Amino acid sequence: MKAYLSALRRNINAGTRLCLFRRCAADDFDVSLDQLVLLIALNLLLAFFLDLVSSLPHPEFYSYAVAANGLDILLLLFAVYLVSKLLMNNHVALRLAVYLYSMGPFFLLLWVMLGRLEMLLPPQGAVIYGVSYLLYLGWAVIAMGWAFTLLAGGYSRKVPAAMLMIVLAWMLPVSYFAENTTLWFAAEEEGVDEYAAYRALDVEGIFYRQPELLAEHLEPLLPERSDRDDLYFLGFAGYALQDVFRNEIEFARALFDERFDTAGRSLVLINNLATRDTLPLASSINLQRALQHIGRVIDRDNDVVVLFLTSHGDRAELSVNFWPLRLNDVTPQMLKQYLDNAAIKWRIIMVSACYSGSFIKTLKDPNTAIMTASSADRSSFGCDDKRKLTYFGEVLLQKQLQHQFSFAAAFEETARQIELRERAEKRDPSRPQIYIGEAMQEKLRRLESNLLGGTGKAAGSLLLEP
Repeated sequence: MKAYLSALRRNINAGTRLCLFRRCAADDFDVSLDQLVLLIALNLLLAFFLDLVSSLPHPEFYSYAVAANGLDILLLLFAVYLVSKLLMNNHVALRLAVYLYSMGPFFLLLWVMLGRLEMLLPPQGAVIYGVSYLLYLGWAVIAMGWAFTLLAGGYSRKVPAAMLMIVLAWMLPVSYFAENTTLWFAAEEEGVDEYAAYRALDVEGIFYRQPELLAEHLEPLLPERSDRDDLYFLGFAGYALQDVFRNEIEFARALFDERFDTAGRSLVLINNLATRDTLPLASSINLQRALQHIGRVIDRDNDVVVLFLTSHGDRAELSVNFWPLRLNDVTPQMLKQYLDNAAIKWRIIMVSACYSGSFIKTLKDPNTAIMTASSADRSSFGCDDKRKLTYFGEVLLQKQLQHQFSFAAAFEETARQIELRERAEKRDPSRPQIYIGEAMQEKLRRLESNLLGGTGKAAGSLLLEP
């Protein structure tokens, strides 16, 4: 047994030198079928241990990975066989297999370090991880080429051919048919139910309270003022499971109250656990009734209603979700009907959601301005709980409208900054969209002039770090 272990240690040392591109001779390896079996077993045990440690404190065994690892071994041995045929020497197959499995522990440890790097990097560090992963693959392929050179007794045209065969017969099939060879993964902590608070919701109580709760927030809305064109603000945060949407609506309301003189003329509808008893739900019926009420208190010929909607989105619809409550998603057609029935003439609509550009075609008219976080066929970004605002909300609200009154100029700069950020993060561009009707263009110029004249508050009054 001592002789087997000594030979195994010798092979590991020689394999590590190959990985580091150090001088290595064929005699440095102990080649035998026994050593090949021991090396395969060692690589499996090392992978088993490293996966287990990485998945602590709640490891769970992934039984399907056993078959994936078996396929990995079979494909590699098959690739080794093909390489031996290429070199026209059947006797090199065993030697090559020993070489490659002797290199295995080094690259297993390197792979674990790469996984740790991914965990430590912030979300915007995807580029760094991608480059590191490509460097890892390049290193592994070149190291195998070094092993082939040793096997062939020096560099020849057969070495690149052997490397190509290994890639085609082993690496590519494994990546497709045995993508996940991880034997352990981190399971959720037992006893923790992230949806427990939602399961405990009094669904009936919440529904029956909505008319009363909505009335409580509609009643204080101030009527229009005859000496000016007033702005009214209505915010809609449709997705309850992520706080970023509630944050965005609360920030938008505070901004418009401070900067655009909507204090006393603003209302928010929010789906969130924290506000379920204090604010009306962001539901289609509450949205409809809120717009109807606003339509009754405004000067329909002169006042402007600002509607800001934020949530997840799909093609031609805005997600409205507060599980286990069953709520209807909002479509462009529904929103147009609500606005038309409320006789709201002047409309500024902002939609922060994926595919939100799909709202423009239905809602555009001469008296409407529409700004969306993406085109009709694109996703937008920033919808996660690690952020205070979405990408769109952060730039449009915090960085632009907080410092100027021009909606058109604010949007133009928002689209530019978002494009630069998405390009830097290697994301598919969201392509924010804007439409301003002909009559609304003149309306916005008058509003901007009035706000610059002293109606609006000074810039920089709101601070929020995303």
